[in-house]
Amino acid sequence: MTNERLCTLAQRGDTQAQEQLVQNNLGYIRKTANELYISVGLGNSELGIDHDDLIQEGSIGLLRAISLYDPGKKIMFLTYAGPAIRNAMMDLISAAFAAFEQRMQSDKDGIPMERINLDDLLPGEHSVQRSDLIADPYASEPEKIMEEAENRKELYEGLRRISEREQVYLLYRFGFEDDMEHPLVGTALHFHLSESRG
Repeated sequence: MTNERLCTLAQRGDTQAQEQLVQNNLGYIRKTANELYISVGLGNSELGIDHDDLIQEGSIGLLRAISLYDPGKKIMFLTYAGPAIRNAMMDLISAAFAAFEQRMQSDKDGIPMERINLDDLLPGEHSVQRSDLIADPYASEPEKIMEEAENRKELYEGLRRISEREQVYLLYRFGFEDDMEHPLVGTALHFHLSESRG
């Protein structure tokens, strides 16, 4: 049975069709996993990701693509699901890289990571929750807000002079979209680039 027919059955809730879709495309998923494993250099990294992890995430990516696939557009299912499979694997690598970087930062500072529940009550006569003592991280001084707005305006005016792809890259790399600067390697992974191109 074709991928497209199996996908139609899976969209109707047929779990056997879902499983068969994964089995039918396991070769493609394995090939993609091997390519990423080698190109990203996971064998020499300390991220703790092996082939099986990538294959599992790729299978999940394929399953997610089922509900979004539209057979009426005359696109082969695997052509449609291919990017979803690869992106699921890349998301796993990016998350592992971020966690590894956080561990390295913690080790460098000599400060062990400790999970704190903000709902815990602090002892004392007038007990309060930890969360009540933390300043609002989103609050800013009016002058700072105006200065950031002006800087952002100048930035976007400058960005108009470069290509759209370069704009997207720089905005992501330096955290203008999510207020979090991304490391060079993490940015390269996000855009599927080699580190030298990042």
